[in-house]
Amino acid sequence: MSQPGGAGTGGDGAGPGPGGSGGSGRSAGRSLTVRALHAGDDLDAELDLRLRAFGPMTGAVREELLADLRAAIAESRMYGVWDGPQLVGSARYFDLRQWWCGKSQPMAGVGGVKIAPEARGRGIGKKLMTALVTVMAERGYPLSVLYPATAYFYRSLGWELAGGH
Repeated sequence: MSQPGGAGTGGDGAGPGPGGSGGSGRSAGRSLTVRALHAGDDLDAELDLRLRAFGPMTGAVREELLADLRAAIAESRMYGVWDGPQLVGSARYFDLRQWWCGKSQPMAGVGGVKIAPEARGRGIGKKLMTALVTVMAERGYPLSVLYPATAYFYRSLGWELAGGH
């Protein structure tokens, strides 16, 4: 799916937003924080989210992933959502290029989007992706792409199916 630069609008159908009573209700009244990951953040929490979202990884893959995460963090391309002190969601983008009308254009490739299973249904994904789209647009990406697990959610935020074989 692709999206022109700028934050999308529309509901994600995921229930109440920050401080709402959706999901586990564990954090009712507590606000969510979305920000870039920093070098001092706990990468084990990020790896735990990845494990629960995408399955187990070998030691070699883990080390490669850690190196990629550190590079993304150093370039402020990795964002997370915290519910108090707990990381409950994260996503990143890659600096890519797309050819349009014979001219290379900047394109952000969104990847590794994950929300902790126990935190789903509270609008965390919408909050994370809206923040990420805003950052990508501010950094001059007129286009972003991703491979969606569920088209409805990303379509509600402004992405649309594009291209084909």
